[in-house]
Amino acid sequence: MENLAVREYRCTRNASYSHDCIGHDDLTARQGYYIQASSAEEAWEKMAARFPEETKEGFTVQEWEGFDVVIEEVKRDC
Repeated sequence: MENLAVREYRCTRNASYSHDCIGHDDLTARQGYYIQASSAEEAWEKMAARFPEETKEGFTVQEWEGFDVVIEEVKRDC
């Protein structure tokens, strides 16, 4: 039986952005979309539903493991 555990995938659009920004032609500069899915194929399909006009260019899908961020305030005696 196939493992249907939900995973998180980082997905980016391969099409060039229409507006002028740092990620316009540089895919590595794009933050992407974080999609919950049971497979990379399902994550791709969710991106295709969100951006149907970009299915020809496709999407980059990477399995992603999120992490907790702890922010601490540091005070100095002056």
